[in-house]
Amino acid sequence: MGVNLSKALKEIRTKEGAERHEDVLKGFKALLEQPTDGERILKNLFTSEGKEELLDFDALDADRIYHIDQIKSLCITYRLRFLDSSLFNGTFPSEALDAVKNFEAAQGREIKGFKMIAPAGMFKLAEKDKDPLLMVPMGNNYYYLLAQWGNDLHFMRKVLVYPFRSFETIMQTVLIFSALVALLFPESVMRSPKDTGTIMHIRVIFFFWMVFATSAMTALYGMSRMKNFSVNLWKSRFLD
Repeated sequence: MGVNLSKALKEIRTKEGAERHEDVLKGFKALLEQPTDGERILKNLFTSEGKEELLDFDALDADRIYHIDQIKSLCITYRLRFLDSSLFNGTFPSEALDAVKNFEAAQGREIKGFKMIAPAGMFKLAEKDKDPLLMVPMGNNYYYLLAQWGNDLHFMRKVLVYPFRSFETIMQTVLIFSALVALLFPESVMRSPKDTGTIMHIRVIFFFWMVFATSAMTALYGMSRMKNFSVNLWKSRFLD
C-alpha cells in the first residue's frame, strides 16, 4: 500500500499542534502584490514626464552634471533626441535599473523624473543605431547622467549626419563637395584640343554648375529622407 506524502505531511503538522498558517498565506499574498524595486523603477521610467527632482547635491558626482546647452550640442552633432523616458521605445537593462536603485539609495528618496538621449528610432514618436543615456532633471537646465548602455552608435555617424545639423552645414557641405569635384576633375576631360592656356575659367564654371546640381539633388533626395535639420529636431516628439 502506497504512502500519500501530502497526507503524511499534514498529519505531522497536526501532531505538532501547528496552526494552518492562514496569516502566513496572507502575508505572502500581500508580498507578491507589492511591486519589486525593479518593477517600480520600470514603471517610473515608462511613465516619467521628465519633471525636475529635488536632489541632495552633496551625494552627486559633479562629473555627471550636464547643462542643457551641452546636451543640445551632442544631440545636434549626432542627430539624437532628448525626450522624456516615457517615450523611450527600447529596453532598460539591469545596469540601468541598478543605476537608478543606487541613485535612489544615495538620495534617500524615490526618483520619478527621467530624460533620455537616443536616436529617434528608439522613441515612440507621434508618427514614428543606438546608445542611450538616462538622465535626471536637476532644475535650472541641468541634468544628471545616471546610466549609459549599448555600444551601437557607429563611429561614422557624426560625419554622416554633419550636413543635416543646420542649413549652414548643409550649404558648407555642398560648397566643399562642389569645389573638390571641380578642382580634382581631370584636366584632360575638360580641355579641348584648341585650348593651350589655363582652364581655370572652365573649372569656375564647372564649380557653379556643381553647386546648382548638388543643391538640387540634396533638396530632392537628402531632405526628402531627413526632412528637417537636427537643430530643430533634438527635442521634437514628432518624426523627422
